[in-house]
Amino acid sequence: MGGSPVSCLIRGAGLLCAALAFGAQAAPCPEEVSGLISPQHLIMATNPTLPPLQYVTVDGQITGMRIELGNEIARRLCLTPVTLSTSFAQLTLGLLEKRWDVINTGMFYTAQRARLMEMIPYEIQAISVSLNDDSARHPTRLEDLSGSSIGVEMGGIEEHHAREADQALRNAGRPGFDIKTFQNVGIAFAALRARQVTAVFSIDAVARRNALQGGVRPVLKGLYPTPVALALRDPALAQRLADVLENMREDGTLDRLMAPYGVSPFPGRITVSGPAHPSGTP
Repeated sequence: MGGSPVSCLIRGAGLLCAALAFGAQAAPCPEEVSGLISPQHLIMATNPTLPPLQYVTVDGQITGMRIELGNEIARRLCLTPVTLSTSFAQLTLGLLEKRWDVINTGMFYTAQRARLMEMIPYEIQAISVSLNDDSARHPTRLEDLSGSSIGVEMGGIEEHHAREADQALRNAGRPGFDIKTFQNVGIAFAALRARQVTAVFSIDAVARRNALQGGVRPVLKGLYPTPVALALRDPALAQRLADVLENMREDGTLDRLMAPYGVSPFPGRITVSGPAHPSGTP
């Protein structure tokens, strides 16, 4: 098959691709970056279903805060960033099969994932609970929503915590949640606006975005704060990216990039945690 490794990868996978080559690179360029599946390209995969953090525009471009982050990391390494769109279920398998170098999708850090992949916690995300604007409810804690229907994205950390809270309510002898799962969080918010559910669990930045679009409001936020990480297969490449992210933290770039989205950087030094870096566990 002809063509570059990147173009062959994109055609073979049948994936939507957004590749941005920066005209002005940092000078001088750092030493050669090893561990890439395609020389001079940093290939990242995302599940673009979380506006404003990662999503597809009406003209088919992948964009959002995390895409900006990936592009800036690549720029500092004098690499061409390539972002591929895929389902969340394919992300880890594709990384281990060397279809991409980095998972850049806001993957929550867990010890189990860090046993499989090199993870770089760089961001803190928490969960909000949103209601319709005209809801008469004014909950101050999750227990106030006992007996309510809750919409969540299927398989995400929001569903995990919703089920945890549901079980805690039932263990306390109170009515639990009627948890309804949706293919993505956008559909969950559509169900909320259509009054098919009472509330939606989502990450804070997504709740904030939906509130700006109107019709819904976050009533609880900052629940279950958890580190969000990039995930890589190659330990040396992971260390290079962690060093770049730490420089971005020190020079204020992370704060400037995240602040407009209401997102907070990971507190403290940014390091790798994974099979080759067990001492880096956050």
